[in-house]
Amino acid sequence: MKTFVKHYPVRFGEIDHAGVMYYPSLFDRMHRSFEDFWSDALGRSYPEVLGEDGIGFPVIDIHATFKAPFRFGDSLRMEIDVLRLGTKSITFRFRLGSGDEPGVRAQAEMVTAVIDMKTFGPRPLPDSYRSLLEGYQAAT
Repeated sequence: MKTFVKHYPVRFGEIDHAGVMYYPSLFDRMHRSFEDFWSDALGRSYPEVLGEDGIGFPVIDIHATFKAPFRFGDSLRMEIDVLRLGTKSITFRFRLGSGDEPGVRAQAEMVTAVIDMKTFGPRPLPDSYRSLLEGYQAAT
């Protein structure tokens, strides 16, 4: 099993008055890394997935746990893998750590539907996508 890993600096605009990364910024960062996952790990940019391939992955459920804050200047380590690969939905796991320190400061599970971008209706996950995503599927 592979895990997508990318490091991002925590920017000044992502922190709140308390000096920590504001939780909506964490969700925004998760989506930005989700976009990077497609191009870096799977070889298709997210605009190509949505526009050319006509496949969308809207979030239909998300659960997050926050254990420790991120501060301005921290290196946020984002790890993404696949927990469940269904026919018309996918569950992604996000683990957020700091730099090379062990453990996670936050974790989320995000369920996405698989939709046709023209009709916004459900569609089966194409086999080509399934085979790419299977490489990132966590062992159960």
